[in-house]
Amino acid sequence: MSARILLLLTSFSALYLLRALATATQTEIREVTDTSEDPKCAKGFYPGFQFNSFQLAVSSAAFINKTGSFLHGEWYSGPLSWSKGEDNTVGTVRAELFETSLLIESLVGHYRSPTQSVIRFKLDNGPVTLKEFVIDSYTEEHRAMSICGGKAILFTMAVVYCVDNEPASYDLFDRYRIDAVQKVADELKALNFGGTCPH
Repeated sequence: MSARILLLLTSFSALYLLRALATATQTEIREVTDTSEDPKCAKGFYPGFQFNSFQLAVSSAAFINKTGSFLHGEWYSGPLSWSKGEDNTVGTVRAELFETSLLIESLVGHYRSPTQSVIRFKLDNGPVTLKEFVIDSYTEEHRAMSICGGKAILFTMAVVYCVDNEPASYDLFDRYRIDAVQKVADELKALNFGGTCPH
């Protein structure tokens, strides 16, 4: 093999490697997640945590199409008052009214594939009064993944927050989430199930 051909092959291999590294780096940037999920609460606020999980007999594609958008999350957040940035892009901001309170949230983590979706966002304008409590900060994650050979999805919702009244906040988040997911399940005609996979 001539030196010229060897040099061309070496250059091509280096270029291919650089492109692969650039692609990997871009993927990592798109999927970067916030590292401050567990906040240190300000004086007068107390840390809280809540986790909900749902098993629904529906395809991941149908469920992710309904729930896997930060700027089209009306199923959970309600109609947006305004937004800034591109959908499902880290740094994008959305604002919505929760009853009479304005919540401003920013996307801090995102991943999506045909069988999985992860959306992580945080509150930007705390403290905010919500019914019987004041919430100073929160980071929330929604994760949907295909299970049962594509026949169902496992959907989890986790949130850490700083509030002045933890029992009241737990009750509100719990009721709100169950109602929101049930509406999606009804719309998609998806059966809630427990235990083993549906047949």
